[in-house]
Amino acid sequence: MENLPLSRKYIPDDKFLNALAEAYRLQEAIISATELAIISTTPEGIITSFNQAAEKLLGFTAEEVIGKHTPVLFHDPDEIVLHAKRLSEELQETILPGFDAMVFKSRTRKVSERREWTYISKNGQRFPVILSVSALWDEKESLIGYAGIATDVTEQKKIEEKVRSSEAHLQILLNSIDDLVFEVNRKRVFTNVWTKRDDLLMMPSRENYIGKTMNEVLPQPLSILYEEAIAKVFTTKVSQHLEYPLPNGNHWNASKISYIDDEQVIILVRDITAQKQAEFLLRESEKKFRLMAENMPGAIYLCRNDETYSMIYLNERIKDITGYTAEDFVSGKTNFVNIFHPEDAPDIFKTVDEALAARKSFLLEYRIYHQSGEIRWIKEVGAGIYELDNLLMIEGIITDITAQKNAETELLKVAEENYRLFNNSVNLSAIATFDGYFKKLNPAWYYLLGWTEEEMKSRPLKEFIHPDDINATAQAMAHIVNGNNLATFENRYRCKDGSYRWLLWGSGSDIKHELIYASAIDITERKKSEEELLLSKQNLETIALRLQEQNRQLDEFAHIISHNLRSPVANIKALINFVNNQSSIDDYRLIFEKIRNVSNNLGETMNELMETLKVKNDTEIERIEIRFKDILDKVIQSLEGELIQCAANVTYDFNLAPKIVYPKTYLESIFQNLLSNAIKYRSPDRQLTLHISSDAYEGRTELRVRDNGLGIDLERFGEKLFGLHKTFHDNKEARGVGLFLTKTQIEAMGGTVAVESEVDRGTTFIIRF
Repeated sequence: MENLPLSRKYIPDDKFLNALAEAYRLQEAIISATELAIISTTPEGIITSFNQAAEKLLGFTAEEVIGKHTPVLFHDPDEIVLHAKRLSEELQETILPGFDAMVFKSRTRKVSERREWTYISKNGQRFPVILSVSALWDEKESLIGYAGIATDVTEQKKIEEKVRSSEAHLQILLNSIDDLVFEVNRKRVFTNVWTKRDDLLMMPSRENYIGKTMNEVLPQPLSILYEEAIAKVFTTKVSQHLEYPLPNGNHWNASKISYIDDEQVIILVRDITAQKQAEFLLRESEKKFRLMAENMPGAIYLCRNDETYSMIYLNERIKDITGYTAEDFVSGKTNFVNIFHPEDAPDIFKTVDEALAARKSFLLEYRIYHQSGEIRWIKEVGAGIYELDNLLMIEGIITDITAQKNAETELLKVAEENYRLFNNSVNLSAIATFDGYFKKLNPAWYYLLGWTEEEMKSRPLKEFIHPDDINATAQAMAHIVNGNNLATFENRYRCKDGSYRWLLWGSGSDIKHELIYASAIDITERKKSEEELLLSKQNLETIALRLQEQNRQLDEFAHIISHNLRSPVANIKALINFVNNQSSIDDYRLIFEKIRNVSNNLGETMNELMETLKVKNDTEIERIEIRFKDILDKVIQSLEGELIQCAANVTYDFNLAPKIVYPKTYLESIFQNLLSNAIKYRSPDRQLTLHISSDAYEGRTELRVRDNGLGIDLERFGEKLFGLHKTFHDNKEARGVGLFLTKTQIEAMGGTVAVESEVDRGTTFIIRF
């Protein structure tokens, strides 16, 4: 791999060459050992270096890309186009899609640009990376190329949400670091302070910062410096770095101001006194190297393969991880063997020795004791550096994975709790797929239905559902598959012995994984109780309807009696009025004979009405064959006195339909009501004329009763004509019962009644039986 360009500062040649060689060797070792993909290019974008991690990440070899391609080769072209468009809108100038869009900000603003991109490997696989791009400048501030450091964040993004939600862990971490961390809002007010070293604060304690502005806490020159930097962060959303001496002049601090959101920034303040005091021979080379190293998530190291893995080089990230400074390790004040967890140390030695012997890299996960005494989880990737057959040193990178391990432990705990809850629940718990198969069931299913879990998982669940419930279940599943929850749903499941049990369900879905999570309870006994209650309710309703019908019949019977007795009584009264003191014995005999006929008819009517009281409902009334002429004669006899008194002319024609099968009582009542109404509402200006006829009509028997009486205004009274107690003429004997009973009796037997009428012309009633 080609080395990154290093600038030369003019110093004595021997010292320079030795320092340069050491720097190159250190740089080469670190770049080769790191898991981060490091790629450098010319100012035009042609790749000049491509480390092993980049080869592993993208599948290309260094020979395939160096001097031949730009990094556009493995970038998503759509992302580059979109980025160029957004950059053009932000800067109000045209940025063409391509390599320039990727490095524009790092070149024009001389700051590293760190953002997420999508890489496409040689085999076409797409994955997210965090790419930090830096422009490289020589001592004359001339652009000599670009360096990019890429980290595959596929796994990171999977656990990102869990890690982000772990605020408590973050608080612990922030409070355990040696650096100062401040949270400041847009009004420059301190809202949070984290550190484990209050001695680094400029105020007596961290509580003195909260709620105060920077002007109240910092000296004026320092406050102005921060004010300008924070304003720039809010404007550009790009992190700003500051270095400044403390008021006492003996110490230097460095701070990184990073954008959180539109209302807050976070300030990381670090003591860099030792760094400022140190002078490096090749400052420019070291600056470029540090720029890359600071973007790495862990501590880079070079160490000897001795009993304590004594350190040659460590970056300052090691303090964040172990609590000890790099100087503590390099000087021999402490070493890694001393902080290894005793239970993990043997595996560490064995794995490293085997890897070095085979000239392979090694990957370790182990525990250490932090300086604070707490246990931290460490991930280490390393390899040997060889010169011919001689092992010179070991290089590698160390990262703190404590938060990840804690999250994994918590997830395992939650999974174990869920497993116990699932399997020990008395309810029926199940996980099913969208295509209708059970994926997992708890033991309660076996105890209730008798099927084993494997038997139920091997068949479509619809095979266990009662045939009458399959359609409803399919509709419920469609509702759940669309992302809806189902609070209550009932269906029947078949037991192994062939019986069925009623289940009450509650369900929800996971659309992403196409799974249905459901819980059910057995409600078979409740269903039996409901059925018994329903049957009891139906029996009570039947009894109530029977009583209602009997009450209706009694009411109708009372109306029939009161109405049908009135006409014979009136007839008797009319006949009696025909005799007086001057009447002869023959007149008395004639009137008495007619009264006897009326009395006989009245007695017969009473007997028949009494018989109807025994009928349970209309459809059970006895139907017999009756001649219309016989019924008409009987009714005329009962009304004979009134008919004679008004000199009525009654004619009939039953030739086309002389007979009918019908309840005799009802037919007599119909004739009685219609004829008595004709007498009652006759015109005083002309003789009453009545004509009764029968005919066949569309397979039914039709009866017409026509008079020339007063007539009825159908436009005014048509809808009320057959109502109970509805009268339409000034007649003191009118009760409004006759037509109501007539219509009720006709319709009870499945017939209809209609009326045609003109005022002062007469009325025709048309009955179709």
